[in-house]
Amino acid sequence: MRKLEAGVFLGEPDGVFHQEGVIVSKAVYRQPPVYQGWHCHEHHHLTVVVRGGNVEHRSVKEKEVLAGQVLFYHSGELHKNSHTQCPSVNINLEIPDSFLKHYGLSFSAVDRFPEQLEQMKYAVLKAYQACKLGDASLIPSLLLPGFTAPLVRKAETPPWVSQLKMLLNDRWNETLSLQEMSVILGIHPVTISRYFPAYFNCSLGEYMRKIKIDRAMVMMQTQEASLTDIAYSCGFFDQSHFIRTFKSVTGFLPRRYQQI
Repeated sequence: MRKLEAGVFLGEPDGVFHQEGVIVSKAVYRQPPVYQGWHCHEHHHLTVVVRGGNVEHRSVKEKEVLAGQVLFYHSGELHKNSHTQCPSVNINLEIPDSFLKHYGLSFSAVDRFPEQLEQMKYAVLKAYQACKLGDASLIPSLLLPGFTAPLVRKAETPPWVSQLKMLLNDRWNETLSLQEMSVILGIHPVTISRYFPAYFNCSLGEYMRKIKIDRAMVMMQTQEASLTDIAYSCGFFDQSHFIRTFKSVTGFLPRRYQQI
């Protein structure tokens, strides 16, 4: 078993940035072989897979990881990767306990509020872009919301929340009205409207835009389609609308994202 020290990953480093103990880095897996043994990392960290992917193994499960997905690991958590696609590109963000303690936060918030993990994906991308632009001081403001519990929510998540999430992801390329969602789920539209931000950590409109951006992120790394074709395929009015939304969500212009 290998324990990787701060700032070290199994891929080739391509830019490492530091701010208040947080380390943002890019790791590139250009060609096999890639180490497939059990290992862990010194700090808690989040990884966004920008290109490629692998099969991730943890102590009790394994899953295929593809471009556009985000993963989180606790400090010292054992895992290993196999079937790494080359080339693969990951953006990693390491968070030491000292940073969390300073702001009165806990990394376990990512476990307790998994819907915020998607928010953290965009925070990691924005943090990396900020570092590239010399604005690493923005990192705390980008990360803190992801470790903060939603302000209003019930003790147990009601069944309609997971049903709604499945509905929106299955029919992401349709424009469902609040009334249609209400009829399908058998839930009053006011209930959906009032509690959506508490369970999804964003508004309904923001959530739908992020689903479309997620689809676009995958298409941009796995297909040869033009940005115009991707924009229309993902339900945007035109390329300009797509570019504005993509930058707002990820911090990157689409072409810059393709070049990571």
